[in-house]
Order: sequence, then C-alpha cells, then structure tokens
Amino acid sequence: MASAVRAKSASAAVGSADDESSGSGSNGSVAEQGVSSCQAEAESLAALRSLIRKRREKYVFARWNDPLLLITEKLEQIELWQSSAIPEEQVANTTGIANVRREHSQEDPVYALRELVRNIKPDDHSLLLIVKHIEQISDILASDGQEQASLSCLQVVIKTIRKEWPRDENIHLLIKQLQSLQAQPPTEKICFGERLRDERCPLSLQTKRHKERIQAMMYERQTWRIRERMKTASVALVLCLNIGVDPPDVVKIQPCSRLECWIDPSSVSPPKAMELIGSNLQMQYERWQPRARYKKCHDPTVEDVKKLCTSLRRNAKGERILFHYNGHGVPKPTANGEIWVFNKTFTQYIPLSIFELITWMSAPSIYVYDCSNAGIIINSFQPYAEQHEHELEKALAAALQRGGVQQLVCGSGGAANVAANQVQLPNQMVSYKNCIHLAACAANEILPMNAQLPADLFTSCLTTPINIALKWYAMQEKLGMVPRIQSELIDKIPGKVNDRRTMMGELNWIFTAITDTIAWNTLPRELFQRLFRQDLLVASLFRNFLLAERILRSHDCTPVSLPALPPCYRHPMWKAWDLVVDLALQQLPEILDHNAPYRQLPFFEHQLTAFQVWLDSESESRTPPEQLPIVLQVLLSQVHRLRALELLARFLDLGPWAVNLALGVGIFPYVLKLLQSSTRELRPVLVFIWAKILAVDPSCQVDLVKEYKYFLSVLQDTSVSKEHRTLSAFVLSSIVHNFLLGQTSALQGPLLSICLEQLNDGSWLLRQWLAICLGMLWQNFEKARWSGARDLAHEKLYVLLRDAIPEVRAAAVFALGTFISSVTDRSEEQANNIDRIIAITMLETVGEDMSPLVRMELAAALQWMVLLFESQFVAVYLAEHMRGHATAASFVMCGDPRDLTSSTHSLERHVTIRRGASSSSISNMGGVSTSSGAGSSGNTLGRSKSGSGSSVGRGASGAAGGNNSIPFQSIFTKLWLGICNLAQDPFPRVAAIAQEIVDHVKDTALCPIMAAKEATMATASEKCSSLSVSLPPSPNTRVNYLGSGGGPGGAGAAGESPPVGATASAASHWAQKLRLSGSGGGVAAGDPASILQRKLRTSSINDETDSGPAYSRGAGLGLPSGPRESTHSARSSGSESNQYLEPGHSLTPIVLTEFIPWAISYFTRPGKERYSSAEGVTEEGRQRYPVDRNSAELRRRRLRFLRNDFVRRHARRQYQEQSDRFGYDVCVWNRKTQFTPSIVKLLPYEPQIAVAYREKVLFYDFQYNSVRTYGAEALGGANATSSSSGYGSGSGSSSSLNGSTPRKSGVAPGGGGGGLSAAPFARVSSIEFINAQDMALNLVAHEDGVVRVWQSSPPASSGTSEDSPSKAGLVTAWTALGQVNQHGHRQRSGASGGSIGKGADSSGLSMGGSGTGSIVTSWQQCSQHLVIGGGGCRFIRIWDVERELKLADIPLGRSETCARVLAPYLPNMRSDVILAGCDDGSVQLFDKRCSPQDARISVYRRHSAPILHASLRANDTMLVSGCTEGRISVADLRASQFPSSVSDVVHEWDAGGDVTAIASHQIAGTVACGNASKIAIYSLDGRVQKVLRTNEGFIGPKIGHPTWLSFHAYKVQLAVGFVDNMVAIYSPTPVL
Repeated sequence: MASAVRAKSASAAVGSADDESSGSGSNGSVAEQGVSSCQAEAESLAALRSLIRKRREKYVFARWNDPLLLITEKLEQIELWQSSAIPEEQVANTTGIANVRREHSQEDPVYALRELVRNIKPDDHSLLLIVKHIEQISDILASDGQEQASLSCLQVVIKTIRKEWPRDENIHLLIKQLQSLQAQPPTEKICFGERLRDERCPLSLQTKRHKERIQAMMYERQTWRIRERMKTASVALVLCLNIGVDPPDVVKIQPCSRLECWIDPSSVSPPKAMELIGSNLQMQYERWQPRARYKKCHDPTVEDVKKLCTSLRRNAKGERILFHYNGHGVPKPTANGEIWVFNKTFTQYIPLSIFELITWMSAPSIYVYDCSNAGIIINSFQPYAEQHEHELEKALAAALQRGGVQQLVCGSGGAANVAANQVQLPNQMVSYKNCIHLAACAANEILPMNAQLPADLFTSCLTTPINIALKWYAMQEKLGMVPRIQSELIDKIPGKVNDRRTMMGELNWIFTAITDTIAWNTLPRELFQRLFRQDLLVASLFRNFLLAERILRSHDCTPVSLPALPPCYRHPMWKAWDLVVDLALQQLPEILDHNAPYRQLPFFEHQLTAFQVWLDSESESRTPPEQLPIVLQVLLSQVHRLRALELLARFLDLGPWAVNLALGVGIFPYVLKLLQSSTRELRPVLVFIWAKILAVDPSCQVDLVKEYKYFLSVLQDTSVSKEHRTLSAFVLSSIVHNFLLGQTSALQGPLLSICLEQLNDGSWLLRQWLAICLGMLWQNFEKARWSGARDLAHEKLYVLLRDAIPEVRAAAVFALGTFISSVTDRSEEQANNIDRIIAITMLETVGEDMSPLVRMELAAALQWMVLLFESQFVAVYLAEHMRGHATAASFVMCGDPRDLTSSTHSLERHVTIRRGASSSSISNMGGVSTSSGAGSSGNTLGRSKSGSGSSVGRGASGAAGGNNSIPFQSIFTKLWLGICNLAQDPFPRVAAIAQEIVDHVKDTALCPIMAAKEATMATASEKCSSLSVSLPPSPNTRVNYLGSGGGPGGAGAAGESPPVGATASAASHWAQKLRLSGSGGGVAAGDPASILQRKLRTSSINDETDSGPAYSRGAGLGLPSGPRESTHSARSSGSESNQYLEPGHSLTPIVLTEFIPWAISYFTRPGKERYSSAEGVTEEGRQRYPVDRNSAELRRRRLRFLRNDFVRRHARRQYQEQSDRFGYDVCVWNRKTQFTPSIVKLLPYEPQIAVAYREKVLFYDFQYNSVRTYGAEALGGANATSSSSGYGSGSGSSSSLNGSTPRKSGVAPGGGGGGLSAAPFARVSSIEFINAQDMALNLVAHEDGVVRVWQSSPPASSGTSEDSPSKAGLVTAWTALGQVNQHGHRQRSGASGGSIGKGADSSGLSMGGSGTGSIVTSWQQCSQHLVIGGGGCRFIRIWDVERELKLADIPLGRSETCARVLAPYLPNMRSDVILAGCDDGSVQLFDKRCSPQDARISVYRRHSAPILHASLRANDTMLVSGCTEGRISVADLRASQFPSSVSDVVHEWDAGGDVTAIASHQIAGTVACGNASKIAIYSLDGRVQKVLRTNEGFIGPKIGHPTWLSFHAYKVQLAVGFVDNMVAIYSPTPVL
C-alpha cells in the first residue's frame, strides 16, 4: 500500500510538472482535481514519453551529447543499487540502511545523480522539466523509509524512458565516454596569451607603503584633558531680604512677585520665612553639589560677611567657593561696585565693597548676584581684575629675578593662608582669572516683577531649572500647544531629577543634553572645557544660566556673566526643548488623574536620526555635527546605547579631527565606564572606539591598564570578526607600549600565549599587530622576553619572516629586534646564544627582501646586536681595517703584530684580533659581550666614499694556545657583512640607517686611537716648539685607513699625521669625542691608551665563553699577558662599563625608524583611506581600498581606460584599413641625446618615449614637449615627493666592509668624495612600464642587479620645456639579482668572500662573474610578476611585485647557459608561459605555474648563436626569434610534440650576419632587423617590405648604426636608437 502511494504521488508530481509544459488544464495534484490516481499516473507518463520522444528525435538527427543519457544511466545505477540494498527479507530495516547509506554519501548514486543534475544548465524547456522531475525522484529516494515504494516509482520512470529511448551499443559507448570525461578532472590548459579588460587588470605598487613616506601621520593634537579639575567645596548663602521692609530705591507694582525659593514670605512670620527660604535655597543647591559645605548668613553685617568668607577660604584651601548674594531687601549696588548689607540694629544699609569681598574670598571662587542693577558689579570688577593681573605678572617677574618665586607660587595657587594678619598678602598675590561672576541683570536694569513668576527668578533658573522652564512655557500663549495646564499641575510632576525613568528625571536629562549642545556649538572650545567640564557645580550653573538668559530676556532683562558668553537664547535647539516640554505636558493630566504610565519621549531617537543623516552626507566641507553632546548623553540610555555607539564609531572614523572633537565634548569617561559592561553586543563597537582614541591619543593607555582584560577577551574570542580582533591587538599594543605597568599586567594575563596561538591567522593585518604587540610587550621588559623564550616565541615569529605581506614581515623583524634588546645584562650565555641565532636568521631570511620597509626594520633590529656586542663588532672592523690595504679577498691571522700594519704610534701596533680556542658551534662563536659604552655618534647620514674595499674572507687555520684551530669566520663577521650590505642598499633611507650603524662602529673603534695619536702629536708639538726646531714628517706616518673622509674630523684629510706644531685645540678633538662617548668612567681623559688596551684585551669575535683550556690572552699575538677578565659579565672592565648595560636600564638606539608610528597611523586614518576589511580566503591576503564610486580619481581612471580602448581600436583599424601596413619609412620624431642610447621604448598609451643611456633614463613627452630624467641626481629632489625615499643621499653610494668604499661609484680607492652627494648608478639594462593602463610607473633595471621603480607627476603646464628633478619620486628599489659567484648564482655584493668594493667604473660597464650579458626583465601586469634574468645567472627569477616576494628561481638547465632575452608581454595580457632566449642559441619555454624543476616545457634549438630577440605573438602561439647571426625563425608552438623537429618552423630566413638589433610587433605581422647599413622591415613570411635609410648624407643616403629597435605595443610605430646619439620614431602617422 505504501509503495503504491509513493509511486502515485511521484507520478502525480510528474504530471503536474509536465502539464505545465503541454498547456493542459490539470495543473494540480490528483486529489485536488478529483481524478483517480491511475488516470493521473497515465497522464504524467504520457507527457514524459512525449518529451523524451522529442529529445530522441533530435538526438538521432544531430547526434549531440544529450545530458539525458547520463541521467538515465544514473537512474539505472540507482535502481541496481537500491535493489541490492533492500533484500525482501530485510524490508523492516530500511531506516538503518538509509542511515548507513547517508554515511557513505560520496558513493551514493543518489548523491551522484544530484550532483549531475545540479551541474546541468539546460537551455531547452523540456530538459528543464525532466530535470525537475528527476530532482523530485531523488528527494523521494533520499528520504528515510519507504524504500520499496521509491524503488517502484524509480522502475516506472526508467521503464518509461527506455521505452521511448531504447539502449543501443553506440549510445552505451557514448555514455561510457561521457562518464569517463566527467570523472576526469578538467585539465587546465596553458594560457599563451589572453587579454583582460583594463578594469580587471590589477594595479601594482598602490599600497600605503609605496604611496607615502613611512612616518607618523601629521595632524593637530588638541588637549582635551582637564588640566586641573576643580571642586566647589564651600557655599556661602548670603540673603539680604529684610522681610516686610521694601528697599527705598525700588517701587514694586501690584500685584508683584513674592516667592523666594518657592516660598511666600507673607505666609509665615518673617523670622520663620527667613529660615525656610535659607533652608530651601540650600536644598536647591544640594541637588547639584550635595557634598559641599554650606553656610547661611541672613541679613548680615559687614563683619558677618568677612568672618564667613575668611573661614570658608581657610577650610577650602585651594578649592572653589561659591558666594550667593540675594539683595532683594536692600538697595541696588552702587556705581563703585558696592553691595549693601545691614548694621547690627537693622537701622542702616551699610555698603560692602566688592573689592573687599574678593579679597576675603580669594580665588578660585564663583559669585552669584541676584539683585537689580547687578551687572554694575561685574563692570566694576573687570578693570580691577585686569589691572591686578598686570601687577601680578610684574611681581612674578621681579620675584623670578630675586629667586623668591616660591613665596609667590603658593599665593598664585590660591592656597595662601588667610589669617587676620595675612589678609593683605593674597590680595597682592592671588590671580583672579579663576573668578566667575553671574549677575541676574545688566547695569541699570531691574528684576522682573511678574506675579506669575517668583521674585528670585534668576535663582530659580539656576537651581530649579525644570520647574521654572515648565511654568514659563505654560505662560507663553504663542507656544501654548497644550491647553488647560495649570501651574499647580506642574508642581505635581512625578519623579526625581536623578531618576531618568520618570518624567522629571527624563526632562532634566534632556535639558542637560540640550544646554550642553547649545554651549558646545556656541562657545570656544577652551571656554567650554573650563565652564562645562572642569567643575560639576559650575557646569550645572552655566547650563541653567542659558535657560535664565532665555527666560529673563523675554522679560526685558539681560543676565550677565564673567567670562562673558555669546548670546544663546535664540539657538535652534530651544525649539527642540519646547517640543519636548509640549510632549511631556500632554501626558501630565492623564498621569495625575488616571495614574497612567509615563511614556518615554522620542527626543534622543530623533537626535540620533539627525546625527545619522549628518554622517550619511559625505561632504568634505560640512561643519561639525550639532548632536555630538546629545550622543554623549544617549550613552546613558540602555535602549539607544548600541545605536549611539555605532554612530559614534562612524563619526570617529572620519579622522583625527573627529576624535579630538569627541574627546573635547567629554566622551572619554563614558566609554571608559562602558568597558565594565558585560554586554557582548557592545564589544566590537567599543573596541573600535578605543582603537580610534588610542591612535590619536596614546596617553589613554594609563586609563586603560585596569581594563586590559576586556580587550584580551575580545582578542581571544574567535567568534569575533577578525577586524575587531585586530583592533583589540592594537589596543593591547598601545597599553603595553613603553608602559611598565601595562606590560606587567598584560604578562600576568595570557596575552603572550594568545598572540602566539593566532600568529598564523588568515588576516594579514591581525598577524601584523599580533607581532607588534609581542614586540611591544617584551620591549625593555626582560621578564616578558624570558616568558616568550620558554614558549619559543622567537621561533614562531620566524614563520612571519616569510609572510606574503611586507608589513607582517616588518612587524616580525621589529618583534625580534625588541626581543634582542630586552636583555641588557649579558651575564647569561643562553641569552647571547638565542640572540645570535635570531640575528643570523633574520639576516638570512629578509636580508635581501624586496621591500625597503622590511630592510629598514632589519637594519634597526641589527643595531641592538651592535650595541650589545659592541667590542666584537669593533674587533671585526679593526681587523678588516688593518687588512684592507694588504689584500681585497681574504686575510690570514698573523702571529707577529708587525705584519698587520706599519704605524708610528704604539697603539696601532697592538690592534689585532684574538683567536678563540673553542669549536665553531654557534654557542661559542659569539664572543663576550663587553662593550666600549660609546653612545650614538653625531655623524650625518652621508656616507664616506674613500678608502679601499675589502671583505673578510675565510681565514687560515692557526694555533691559539698551541693546540686548537678554527676558521676565522664568526657570527659577528656575518652580521657585520650584513650591516655593510644594508649600507649599500639601493634605497636611500635603508642605506642611511645602516650607514649610521657603520659610522657608530667606526667612531667607536677609531676614537681611542685618534685621541691617543692627537695627544702624542700635541706633546711632540710642545717639545718641538720649545726647541724651535721644525722636523719633516716621517715617511711612515701615513695611515691609509684614516684616509680622506674616513673619519669625521680627524687629523689630516689626506690620511697623514697632523703637521708638527698643531694647536692643542685641534689635538683635543678625538679626546673630547672619547669623553662624550661615555668610555671609561674612572679613566682619565688624557689616558686613551689604557682605554684602547682594555678594549683590545676584551675584544674578540671568537671569544671563549664557556669551554676550552685556559691560556694567556696575549700569547703569540703581541699583547701583554695578564690575568683573564671575566667573560660572563657585560661590565667586565671598568673602562668599558656602559651605563646602558646596567640591569633595569634600556639601551639608547643608534637609529630610529618610523615603522611603528606609521603602522599606528593606519587606525588614525579615515575609513575610506584604510584597506577593505572583507573577510574570506581570497580577500584577507589582499590590500585593497574600499571603492568610492564618486571619487574624482575613479572618474579619471575610467577616462584613461576609455583612452586605452580608443588607442587599441584605432590601431586595429590601422591594421585593417591602411593600404601600406609596413609604412615605417617616415621619421616623425627624432632627438639628439648626450650619449649613445642603449634602450628605446614607447609607452603603450601615453605619448611618451623612454630613452636610456649609461645610468640615466629620460622620458620625452610629445604632448607637453618636456623631458624627465631618472638617475642618481633625481634623488636629491625626489625625497620631497617620493613615498619613503630617505634623506636625499644617492642610493648608489655604499660602503665596504669597513664602511668606506662606495658601490659602483667609480671613485678610486683613496679618492676624495663628499658625504651627501649621490653616487652614480650602474648602467641601465632594462626598462618596463608598470600600471601602463593607468598612471604608469617606470621600472628600471641596472647591470648591478638593482631594480628601481620611479613615479612621476604630470607636468604643471605644457609650457615647461623640461621638468625639474623633483617631479621624479623613487617608489621602491631592491637588489633583484646579486653578483654572480663561481656557480653562476648571483648574490649581493659583499656577501661572498670577494671584494666588497669591487665594481665597475662610473658607467657600469660590466658585472663580475662570467660577464655574459646584461640584466633582462619582462613585466606581466595581470599577475604582477617581474621575470628577471641574465647577467651571468644560470636561472631566471620571478618576483611578485605586489607582495614584494621572490617566488622562484627557475634553472635554465645547462650550467653554461644564461638568459639573454625575455619575451615581453603586452599590457593587460595574461599568460602562463615565460619565453627565454639564451646565449647558447636556445629558446626555452617555461610554465611558471609549475615547480622550478618542472617548469621547463620545451626547448627550441633553431639558432646556433646567442639569441637577440624572442617574442610570442599576441593571442597566438607563434614564436618569433632571432640571433646575432641574423637568422630569423617563426615557429608554431603547437605544430609538433617534438619541438626539435623541423615541422614546427613556419618561416625562416637570414637577415644578414651583422645584425645588431631585432624587434617584432606582437600584433601586426612585422619584424624589424637593423645592421650597420640599413633597417629592414620583414613580414612574417620573410619578405622584405621596407628598408629604412635616414640621415641623408652629402653624397647619398646614410644610415646610422642602430643600437635598439622597439615597436609600439599597438600602433604602427618603430622606435630606433642609433650609435650616433640619435633617437627616432618611424611611423606613417604623427606621434600625436
């Protein structure tokens, strides 16, 4: 029965689906139509048969691969599988079988059917319906139970299909073939060339590190913290009412206002009324300041007031006192600034001078005058205060001269004693800047007497603002939106002021927000901070004063204040207050009469909406939002808190100015308090807000140190987005940055382990900040370092040294650098061993990193090794220094010190290197950590250019102590080589930083020697002067290593000793420098010899620290033998004690980098200037900006893309329509150059041509008629506009192992040279255009393996004939290929055992090694890969320019083969192949997707001479190659499986044996060959189409010798460089 039901239900489903296609009327199920199940089944099967029959006819006619074949096959497999899976005797266990089947879903035919159906994308309607039916069947089969029913249903369907589509062998074979094709994974075809649209082609070198200087973000820092918070500690309430007696100068109207503090004095007896009024006034003030000390004085005398004020000041000390004066019962104040009090018998009014009152009150204080004509008091006080301030300044100046400022300071703070005999002292010393005055009305005004209002209206506004505001609103007829509200009802408003859930509380809350907003939008920021944020009571009084101004002005009365406030009574926010009052009063009758619940007012919700509208208006010129103080108040509401925080976060994301505004308005205590909330929804937004705050103001770390666990929990919670975990890591980094309490607290928490666990996270920004956080955690905090060492933190950071993102690699180097510097006590050999390993690992991993950012951090990290092991580096320097003129390859340790150098000074004869006796293991290669203690030198960043270059080679074995021998190669030698290599870096800033370290070591090494030498010369000078004898200089006084520029200052610019008779001041230069360096606390300044001797006795790079036999330190080395100093202490010698190496003290760095401030500025920036935070595997590894569809830059880019498309279409039309496709015989542009052009290339889209000769590259712009030069001299102005190009020193200059020889500078050893002049580059070898589809960057490769990328800004106007060098900026530079060693592998100069300073002349003629060919490059924009080879290398190297990583070194196969030509790529052309033409005549094809060993696809050997040109045609597999013998070959890469056969060659011809340049057009079928007599233009079949002859001679046509040929990427243009210093462009159309 079940089977029938299931079969019929399935059939009915089929019928309903099929009937939709056939248009029949039965569109519902069988039950709904009222038809029998048998009839429905028959109809559905008939419809299915009809569909299958039609498909069968189509298949037989066209023999196409109908997907129904595979579907049927799967259905039959399901039938077979289901039949075997359900034996008849086990029908009861069907549920268990279904469960087992689900566990093996990968082998389930139903699963396979579903996958098959899901992958079918039918185009015809019939198959769509069949597939829908099959999906229904598969759903039935996949359900639990009723397997027999589904099997029956399946059999019916298969039977129906087979009846209309019978099986035959051909179909069966076809099905098997289709199944086999489906089973095999699709093999990805190799792409020889595919052009992408400009929009899809990525842009390179567009990240922050390339487009801006690596430095902290510059913005205005505003002080938002209250420098001195004040508290009103005492309140004097002086009431001069004299109830029952009106003052003589005031005529009161009838009826007149009577209420004082909401009490009618006539309702009770005068004494009782006075007491009640005083008590009420005190209660009203206590709402705002409940902890103040209150004293009342009713109808006082002068003595009462004096006694009251002096006692309050004595108790308050330096805190503020409030003086409230109610003068409703006395006459108005006088023009002299006198207020009135009484005599003891109340028979007279006694004047009290305001100046006496101020003297008694002292400062700081606040005065409230509630009386008529009160403004005259302020008018009298103001000039007095100004005069007093002037006198005070004079007194302070005089006291400063006398040294008696301490007596004045105590008075200026307001804390002077005010005893009876000292009353006059504060009068002269106290500053009245902190005196605040509030007056009820201006001068010559009287108080309002409206009977509906209280008599003390000003006091009521200041102390009970809500009551008086509601009453005043109810009185206004023009505002009377609420009728029938009596004044008595307002007195019955329920709730308390401090309970925001009640009407009174919410009204007070809204009133606070509105008055704060009015003040913040009206007052200057400094005044707002002083009045509304410094003192709670003062802030409350001034908020209420704004209300008093509004109410009193409506009664022709003008309240006055000092400091004066701008008028605020017409501010638009008062309209919002009126609406709030109206909505509240609407509820009041119902609440009072029917006890209805109070409904919250929508004020805050509306204001948040207004704030959101302001945020959505993306205008750059918009004014700050008015609602910011209201957002502050909304944070107190749990209902709107999350929305308010989100909007606040959006506001803070606008930039530092927004953060300053938020901090200025007082956001800090609110968000700090919210960190105590446990609500998970608030965590992400709070973390974001605090990240923005700390990025602008790092000093907040002090406030956050107690709340670090909040951010630690966010960082640990993997359910939080990676963006917010990154923000948490940044916040934690800020908390521990140079803050010992923060470091200690974070270390107690699991910050270290949490960071280490997530170091391999997919988000690059999170990895970066985890590494920075670790580095800041153990920076100058040894306890954290050892905790990290136990967890192998340094080894886990090694992984990040190979990260794909340069910022992450730089962060890892920073963390490892601070790891090294955190231990200053070097008595533990374990710390020394760890640090040596770390330093060597960093040097070997990122020493040749492509990113200057990483190399810069590496130099800064290695400086800690120099500072900690200073004497070892000094020993390496001195050893190389002494041996520098003996040999340039290696040197051998000599037993006799006389073999080291010849010198007239005894100290120089003892400069040698002591040999260690231990093995060469890393634990014993380090030497002791003695240090000279020299501080950072004061040298400039210029690098000296004289001296000879040499390097430390492998020393010969010798005896140390008589029985042990080790090679003279140590950790410190390698590190010194690495530092010297960085000093030769092509990026100026990196070289400048490393050169400072080299100079520091050089100064430390030479300072004692030079000081001793100068002291000796001074002594000799004195002796010679006394004898009056002039002696000639000794021939042995020339000290070569102190040659020209070798040291700063020094004796003799030519490397000689100073002449006899030198002054004593000149001789004391080095001695003074020695004293300044900090060497020798207890050594006399005139004894540099002992300093050097002690330095040498403890200086060794192979020092024995923990093993080996004891031996005499000076044995066999010419050093005096003595007791062995302790090698386990960094302070082993008294003369070398370094104050920075004391435990608990941090080292003073030699150089500082801006990487960390620059990284912090990432969070300071507006959101649109940060990278997109999209998550996912593909997005997390990319550095992309969020797309601003309305940006001007994007519109300009689209315009350039349209220009590119026009260039391509126009060139295509040129190929198709032009009658003469080879019309290159017209010279449309030519220019004479200074030297012979070596490279000439046309830009693909810009009307420009690049010309290279020697070390320069010139760009000629046809449109602006200008020329731009890229070379060493361009760096002088490039640093102003370049991304991070350092200090304008030439990037080519560098130093040898001892820091004295420039690289490729062409300066002879010993020659002169200045410090800051830019050294010439090596000869230009290749030019590429990066981002040619947009704003092109110019990549220039030099013969020394250095690659530089330049950017240029467009000319300011077309009238300029030549752009200034400042237009050029260096984006990046790195050594893409080092020098060639004997195995054909290139490495950086100085890293090998050869000469460091050895190089070419100023033109960079040739490289070392085999010297076979120049550097060749090929740039592919789509993959952002730079392929580079040549220069004697036996491989080609692939660089990922975007990630700044070396991807692979692909070997060329044969040891003697070197790449000579790399096939170029068209702009926007995607390709998987690399085509390299070699110097052995072979053309090799590589697939760069494969591993380096398997990358070579095929080798074409059609030439016997070195390849001169090789290129692939665009969108084709045709290979065009040519060799130096003039043989041109055109081959089809697909022609044969055996590339060496003849069948792959399509055309081949001989262009002559003297060919010097070959080029081919990748789109047009054109090949150009140039020799000494002509330039021939060939078609691809080898026929000569044109012969170019230029430069008409006197007798006949004359052709120059072409040095370079280059076609335009798209246009019919040929650029030619001639040996006679001429550049020309040939084209049938003009260049513009």
